[in-house]
Amino acid sequence: MAWGRQPAELSKEQRQLLHRAHQRLRNASHALEALTVVEPVRGRWVATPAPVEVLEAAQNNLHNACQELWRVHQELLRCDPPAGAFGAEPDQRAESGER
Repeated sequence: MAWGRQPAELSKEQRQLLHRAHQRLRNASHALEALTVVEPVRGRWVATPAPVEVLEAAQNNLHNACQELWRVHQELLRCDPPAGAFGAEPDQRAESGER
């Protein structure tokens, strides 16, 4: 991946925008992980699977956060995402049978 601009060249506001995009992606990833990687606490409770709608919303949030991060990277650092970073949109993958 080629960088058109170095992070040190960004203004304070631009660095904050980049930081917020990274933070949103981390938060979305942690939220999805909390729904899918539930470790049982021995003798205290049994994990209950999250409803499908909740999982889909968390997955969409993660996907949107990832797209936003790359949009900010492209805008501020003038760098493109790696080829195939996103692949087909989620609905297209389901229709084509991809996983």
